[in-house]
Amino acid sequence: MELRDIALATTALVAIAALATPASAGGYMGKINLSGGFAWENYDYGSEGSSDNNYSTMHGSGSVNVPYNDRVNLQFDIFGAESLDNQGGESGNSFYGGFGAGAHINYRDPAMGALGVFAAVGRANGSSSWATDTVVFAAGLEGEYYCNAWTLRAQAGYLDSDSNGGYLVQQAGFVLAGANYYASKKLKLSGEVGYLDGATSATDAASDVTEWNWAFTIEYMFGQSVPVSTYLEYRGQASETYDSPSYDVDRHALNVGVRFYFGGDGDLQKADREGAGSSSPDILTWSRRNTD
Repeated sequence: MELRDIALATTALVAIAALATPASAGGYMGKINLSGGFAWENYDYGSEGSSDNNYSTMHGSGSVNVPYNDRVNLQFDIFGAESLDNQGGESGNSFYGGFGAGAHINYRDPAMGALGVFAAVGRANGSSSWATDTVVFAAGLEGEYYCNAWTLRAQAGYLDSDSNGGYLVQQAGFVLAGANYYASKKLKLSGEVGYLDGATSATDAASDVTEWNWAFTIEYMFGQSVPVSTYLEYRGQASETYDSPSYDVDRHALNVGVRFYFGGDGDLQKADREGAGSSSPDILTWSRRNTD
């Protein structure tokens, strides 16, 4: 799926949400994100050596908010990413990217917090020879707690894939904890850390994978008549695979982008707490054990 297809699909979802959203909901209907970045990856194969891989990336995503009533809320997400390097099978290419969709159902009180469930499914690029365009899915529980200028959030769930080559994670449990700080209506700082434990094979108990993920983001709303923000994001990932050979993978990515909000008055805190503020787990990146 190309990024322009994601943008068109998201715009259609926002239009549907505009018709379905009652006036009392505050008008925070959804958002579209477009960004570009650069990633650095290092693979340590122990006695077999190591390798590095650097490449540019593009990302697109969108979310719409459809309140069922003044407390029960539905949110739908679509997302995609791709590498800008040559993915034709030459050694050292990234084979990063894919596309997916997610959904959230939660009970939300804008003055206190939210509690609900989520699910996501997509196709992630695995490698040149195994698990390319592999189905990945995740589901679990999520919650938020609102404390003045702070939002504390967490997710816990299960992630799996239909990979048979061992290049994507299978049968994994994960937890994620994060916090948003709203310095003003137009400035938000956020950070998160997650842990995943799974396997690379559904039949090999020794192929254990552990993985840490973390992210830091700063977002500033600069739009006047139209709520538009810009953001700078750093994401890190460190995984260790315990099979033969055992190896470590470290990934660092820096992304910069713009976010278009539909509805509302340009208040980032209200947009998150009353609109499409939930996030689907990053199944495209979390599931990647290796590229080859």
